[in-house]
Amino acid sequence: MPIKREAAKFKSCRRWAAAFLNMTYSCQCLCDLILVRVLWLVIKHKGAVTLLLEHEDKMKLLIDEEYPLAAKYDPEWIFENKMGCQCLWLAESLARIMTLKPGMRVLDMGCGKALTSIFLAKEFGVTVFANDLWINPDENWERIRQAGMENLVFPIRAEAHALPYAKNFFDAIISINSFQFFGTADTYLADEMAHLLRADGEFGLVTWGPEKEFDGKVPDSMEQNWWPDFYYFHSLGWWRWHFEKTRLFEVVAGDDMDGDGVRITRQWAKVMDKHDELHNNQIMRWSRMVARRNAAQADDFRS
Repeated sequence: MPIKREAAKFKSCRRWAAAFLNMTYSCQCLCDLILVRVLWLVIKHKGAVTLLLEHEDKMKLLIDEEYPLAAKYDPEWIFENKMGCQCLWLAESLARIMTLKPGMRVLDMGCGKALTSIFLAKEFGVTVFANDLWINPDENWERIRQAGMENLVFPIRAEAHALPYAKNFFDAIISINSFQFFGTADTYLADEMAHLLRADGEFGLVTWGPEKEFDGKVPDSMEQNWWPDFYYFHSLGWWRWHFEKTRLFEVVAGDDMDGDGVRITRQWAKVMDKHDELHNNQIMRWSRMVARRNAAQADDFRS
């Protein structure tokens, strides 16, 4: 009997041991299955996971040591209100070749969401009329108030051919990544813009376009991403002639952002996940230009 009892105990322990091993194996299998499931979810939703990581990297890209004034602003704010460019880089670069002093009245033509207007007011103490057609001025006013610039920046909704300002009212006019949408007609500057700027006032322009005008259509490598209306993107040379042929302006400065026009094009393309040939070449670039208003009135040369 004792032997049988011991044998029974041994069998019972073996069953318990087997059960324990089975349970351990099952747990390991369960863990493996969970791990596989997690990996599958990560792979399935890789875009979302990558997007989170990429967003952090994008915010870092928006802070560039070449533009220390722009670097003071929250990259999340810049990204949230983006309209086709890192506009604060462009505004800072343009301001380097303009004369902007506290108390000056500045027209920010095609200001979008008024980021450039806020920037100019904060950094240079100028009074800015933030003019745009597409963006609701109520929304811009809220951004302006949140930035604490309600005493220096005034949002206006006005169409580019019906501007409600007095002659010689502005000390300076700027247009950043917008003038190509409304100002390319041969008569636009003379008919709609020049008379708003006082004599010797400066017109600052930043545009994106080719290094020089295309001879016919765009290069084959860029054609797939080139919309037909993109032909309003012109070279710096084209814009220089566009102003000077009116005899109302003298171009006093202009370059490809001091040699940085291609680099910041590519850097912004990374932020916007644009890896196509249109945004990654040695042809398309940002350029800046300043034209000084001569002493003549807009219609003097036609009298």
